[in-house]
Amino acid sequence: MKRSQRGAARVSVTWLIVFLVLFFVACGFGYMGYEAEQKALARAEAAEVARAKAVTFDEESQKQLLEVSKVVGWFDPNQAVARTDVAAMKSGFDELRSSFPDMGPDVTTISAAMPKVRDAYLARGREIGTLRDSEAALKGEKAAIETSLRGQLEEKDRRIDELGRSLADAENNARQAANEAENRIASLNQQRNDLDNQLREARNQMEAQRRQFESDRATFETRTSAALAKLKFLNEPEAVDGKIVNVATDLSLGYISIGAQQRVSRGMRFRVVAGAVGSTKLKAFAEVTDVKPDRAEVRLYDVVDRFDPVVAGDVIYNPLFDPTGRRDAVLCGRFSAPFNEAELKVLLSNMNISVNPKLDYNTDYLIVGSELYIDEEGNPLETPLQPSELAIYKDAVANGVQIVSIKQLREYFKF
Repeated sequence: MKRSQRGAARVSVTWLIVFLVLFFVACGFGYMGYEAEQKALARAEAAEVARAKAVTFDEESQKQLLEVSKVVGWFDPNQAVARTDVAAMKSGFDELRSSFPDMGPDVTTISAAMPKVRDAYLARGREIGTLRDSEAALKGEKAAIETSLRGQLEEKDRRIDELGRSLADAENNARQAANEAENRIASLNQQRNDLDNQLREARNQMEAQRRQFESDRATFETRTSAALAKLKFLNEPEAVDGKIVNVATDLSLGYISIGAQQRVSRGMRFRVVAGAVGSTKLKAFAEVTDVKPDRAEVRLYDVVDRFDPVVAGDVIYNPLFDPTGRRDAVLCGRFSAPFNEAELKVLLSNMNISVNPKLDYNTDYLIVGSELYIDEEGNPLETPLQPSELAIYKDAVANGVQIVSIKQLREYFKF
């Protein structure tokens, strides 16, 4: 690597001039005696040693500066010697800091910024790993569906062959049946007379059933009114579920005033709102990471304004959380990993919500999943069936049952 010798050249010329001046001064004062001459020579030697040290120091400084520039960067590659542009380096550092919200104004050096960049990189790596796991699960589900479809196609071809043979047999049977039909006409005339008698009896039964239907309808209306009254709380203003009792801002951790005794479980999420009376200002979200009997540890994330952080006294909300009442729910649609039915049932059970197999007058929620690719008998569908097209969904809407989408559960609960 070429090194700049300009500084060294200037030092050499300077000291050469000094040396020559001293030399001529020594000659001018030569008549003053041998002792003065020896002193002048000693001073010249000392000056030469000092010059050599200065040259060595300058070379070492230049070498160290070049090594730092190679590590830091921000230099013009077209230059023979790599020298960092301080203005470009500062601009690049400001750009890096603006890309990472966790870097506050206290981060002023590259060495202080590196841990922040590393933590952000590791967090993004974990997110990518989660997405890859989800992708693998979906690929497995897709492969299973394709295998099922191939089996269905093979079964269809086999059924076509069987139906062809059945058709030929049916034609033979039809001819035989035509002969038998003539013989049955006589007996059918007799049966007609019997059916007339049965018709009169059926009309009497229909009248009795009509009266029973009227009675059942009155009962249904009474039960529906009771169910709607039970859901009346859904139209009332949302109540505070708890408060923030302590916050560790540096660690993005805090504690809330409710715990296992109030049916709080890991993965539950709450909105954090300013604790001032009547305030609706959203400050952040909190996810439960550890549960104690009367309190819980939460992770604070999605902070709206870092200059207005979460503090003790702020309140928390979760519209699906109820620490006391017992409710019933029914699942509708498809629930796949990582939000499968088993995990949903455990989550809802922790909130004292019982999952029932079918809709009835006591149902409070209909939890709606994704579209269906197979029907109730396990046969593949040509086009995906939306949950809103199912009879259970329409019945829930008609009976005033609260509809909760899987998206709402993802916002407030982590599986």
